[in-house]
Amino acid sequence: MTMCFFAKPDEANTQDLETFFKNFDIIQQHKEVIYANPEYYNIFIQGCGAFPLYVQPIRLSLGELLKLWAETSWQQDGKYFYCVTGSPLSGSNSSKYWSKEYGFSYTSTKTFGNQIRSALWLLQTGSTDIKNRCTPIEVPNREPSKLTVTDLIDILQSK
Repeated sequence: MTMCFFAKPDEANTQDLETFFKNFDIIQQHKEVIYANPEYYNIFIQGCGAFPLYVQPIRLSLGELLKLWAETSWQQDGKYFYCVTGSPLSGSNSSKYWSKEYGFSYTSTKTFGNQIRSALWLLQTGSTDIKNRCTPIEVPNREPSKLTVTDLIDILQSK
């Protein structure tokens, strides 16, 4: 009998996640606006991030998720991973994603280690481009926004 242990992620805010992905197209259309505005970039949805065993949770903002999806293995074959959980030592994981085809689901991903590294690197350097040396560029301020996903959707729809 094989036993697997996983870190427990934050309880997801399913209402905000559903609102976010229901309006995913408008968010994708305005991602440059989101990148440029810290109030939009730093909207956090509870339950989004990397939750590896033995390591502090890596909670990710909306802007960080957009960057990871655009530039790393956090997006694979139309699956947008928003919560990766598992062991960095063994690579065992159970990761949650959303896709237009399947909606909300979960799977084990072969790129779990890379997903953890790219999230950490983004937080440390402001870039998803992993290099041998940590050379910080303009790291975004991570102070949580007072805006909600619903507020952001209303703002983007009014543009």
